[in-house]
Amino acid sequence: MSGKKGFTIVEMLVILGVTALLSAMLILYSRSGERQVALFREQAKIMSFFFQAKSLSLATVAEIGPLNTCGYGLHLDSPDTYLLFKDLAADCMLSDHKYSGGAELTQSSTLPPGIVFDTLGASDILFVPPDPTVYITPVAEETTISLKTSDGLGSVIIKV
Repeated sequence: MSGKKGFTIVEMLVILGVTALLSAMLILYSRSGERQVALFREQAKIMSFFFQAKSLSLATVAEIGPLNTCGYGLHLDSPDTYLLFKDLAADCMLSDHKYSGGAELTQSSTLPPGIVFDTLGASDILFVPPDPTVYITPVAEETTISLKTSDGLGSVIIKV
């Protein structure tokens, strides 16, 4: 029997065990990477809403009618909704600079399943032309918005 070559059963079991361990690690790494990609995608989508509000505000011209468009902003509603809105008021100098609902809604979006707002430093961020001036509700000079996965394993921060 000394002339036969091959693997013993113990060697085969060791190879199978190592292969199973490496496969399990790869699957876990892939899922955590998938969660992080989903977070980055949603972060980019929220940032595009901010840029859209800012550009709409810069392009705003006085509209004739009972209500004037005073600016555009983003309304953040916990746990998973955010809205692009226009601030409407009869007199922009007396505007409350926040989302009041109804006719102000321009566009809305919901976070995908498995992603929620972790912390919201503001409920409304409004850009008022011509500079644009930024109004944050509640009043602050800057704010952060944090997104996280529902299992708490991944998170990203948006600073405004």
